Amino acid sequence: MLGKQNIDNFKSETLHFPNVNSLMKISLGLILFTMLSTVLVYAETSSDITSVQINENAYLQNSGNFVDNSLFSSSPGMTITIMNNDVVSHTFVSGVSNSNNAGLVANYDDYLICELNEKVRPSTNNFTDDNLCDFNKDDRIITDIIPPGDSTSFLLSDLGTYRIIDPDYPWIEFVIYVFPDSNSSNNINSGFLENDRTPAQIPESETDLVMIPVETLLVTVDGMPFDVSYTTTGLSVYEIESDTDSMSLIFYVAVSDSNGKLNVTFEREFFDSTYDGEDDLFFVLADGDETISQEIETTSQSRSLTIDVPSGTEELEIIGSVFGISKELPSVTETPVTETPVTETPVTETPVTETPVTETPLTNECGPGTVLENDVCVLDQRCGPGTVLENDVCVIDQTPVTPSSSGNSKELIMGVTVAFVIAGVIGIIFALISKANRNKH
Repeated sequence: MLGKQNIDNFKSETLHFPNVNSLMKISLGLILFTMLSTVLVYAETSSDITSVQINENAYLQNSGNFVDNSLFSSSPGMTITIMNNDVVSHTFVSGVSNSNNAGLVANYDDYLICELNEKVRPSTNNFTDDNLCDFNKDDRIITDIIPPGDSTSFLLSDLGTYRIIDPDYPWIEFVIYVFPDSNSSNNINSGFLENDRTPAQIPESETDLVMIPVETLLVTVDGMPFDVSYTTTGLSVYEIESDTDSMSLIFYVAVSDSNGKLNVTFEREFFDSTYDGEDDLFFVLADGDETISQEIETTSQSRSLTIDVPSGTEELEIIGSVFGISKELPSVTETPVTETPVTETPVTETPVTETPVTETPLTNECGPGTVLENDVCVLDQRCGPGTVLENDVCVIDQTPVTPSSSGNSKELIMGVTVAFVIAGVIGIIFALISKANRNKH
C-alpha cells in the first residue's frame, strides 16, 4: 500500500519535457530574432558611417583612378572610414588649397605642403600671393599610417569643407562638405535633390533684438542696372560684379569677424535659379571653395539666402541659372528694308562688220628662175631645167652663162703641169728600160 502510494507520488512529480517539434520552433524563432536585431542595429549604426576606398595602384599618379568617393556631403558627428586597397601604405591630413593655383594643373614634383602658419603669417590672407604653399594643413584631421588591406576612421566634428589629401601622394584627394543636418535639403551644397522645401523662418524674437540695416549696391548685367539688397554681419561688401558666362554674381567682401554672414534677397526678375520650370538650388563658393548657405524665404517675386562667409574670404560667388527670368528687354522694331528692283537696261550689241581682206598678188622680186618664199629667194621648182616662169608660163631661160675666167685659168695651168710631170716620169722609165737592154747585148 505504502509502496504504491510512493510510486504514484513519484509519477506526479515527473517533469514533462517538450517534444522535438517544439524545440525546433523555439530555435528558429531565436535565430530569426537574432538576425532581425542584428540588421536593425547595423542599419542604425551604419547610417552614420561613410567609407572611402583607396583603389589599387592609386599611388601611381598616371593610374587616374585614386578613390571611389572623391566628393560627398555629411553632417557633424558622422564617422568616415578609409579603406586602403592599395599596395602601399597611406596617411591623410586635412587642410585648404591655395586658391591662386585654382584652375592650374598641379606640379606634384614641386608640390609644397605647409602648416597653416608656416609659410603664411597669421595676419596674412591664406588666399593671396603671399601664400607660397600649394596646400596648408589645418590639423583637423590627421590619420595614422594605413597599411595595405587595413582601414582607419575619424569623426567629423565641425561644419564646413574638409579637403583631405595624402601628403606622400598628394594627387590622392577627397572632399567632404559638412552641413548642419544629415538631410541638408535647404543647403545648396548638400548634393541632395530638394523636393519639398520648407523655408527656415527667422524667429521674430531675434529680429526684434537686432535690427540690421539693409544695404544696397548697384550691379550691371549686360548694360542694364539692378539694385541688390543685402544685410551683413561681421563683413562688408564693397563691390558686386555679374558674370553672364557662368550665370553668377560675385560679391567682393572683407570679413572682419572669425565667421561673417551675408543675407541677400534676389528679385526673380533680376536673378534666379531654376530647372525645368521649378526652383533649383543656388551654388555658393567662397574663394573657390563651397561654403554653407540656406534659403530662408521664398516667394513668387523673390528668394532670400543666408550665407556663412569664412574668415579671410575675398570673393563670394553665388551661381544661379538665369538673369532677368521675367524681365523683357525693350524690343527694337526693325524697319523693313524695301529693296528697289534693279531694272536691267538691255545691251544692244553692235554687229561687227568684217572688212574683207584683199590679197595682193605676190610680186616676184627675185631673178629669173627663182621665187620669193618667207622673204628668201629660192629656185622655182615649178618649171623644168633650163626654163623659167614668166607671166605664169615656163619659157626657155635666155640668160647667158658667163664663165669664170680666173677659175678656169687656174684649172688649165694645173692640168698642163700635171700632164708634163706624168710624161717626164714615163720618159725616164722608158730610158732606164732601154739602157738595161743595151747592157745585156
